[in-house]
Amino acid sequence: MRTLLRTVIQNATVTWADDSWPARLRVDAFVLHAAEMLAFERVEVVNLATGTSFTTWIEAAPAGSGEVRLHAGSETPVRRGDLISIASFIALHEGQTLAHTARFVTLDADNRVVEVLERGSGPE
Repeated sequence: MRTLLRTVIQNATVTWADDSWPARLRVDAFVLHAAEMLAFERVEVVNLATGTSFTTWIEAAPAGSGEVRLHAGSETPVRRGDLISIASFIALHEGQTLAHTARFVTLDADNRVVEVLERGSGPE
């Protein structure tokens, strides 16, 4: 088995961050749909300002809200206004890896989808 990138949401702007429980990341449902991510999916979050990364789970915020809201439990590794990337991964058997493509969803400053690309592992 190999673990490969499945989807990444790029340039998401954090609209709210607090230390409430349960720890989770809420993202606009339209963005999740474009990224083909499911509620309760495990994600890796990277704060582009600090390089800090952490793992949490994702859930849908109202569609069209532009929400990217982090509830981080006891510590908040991001602040409102920070840019983050949100990545999910998939474990595949060797025979499945050749046909695998990763999806890249790029957001604007208001967390609206501006581009969706899929790239395979072959040469471009």
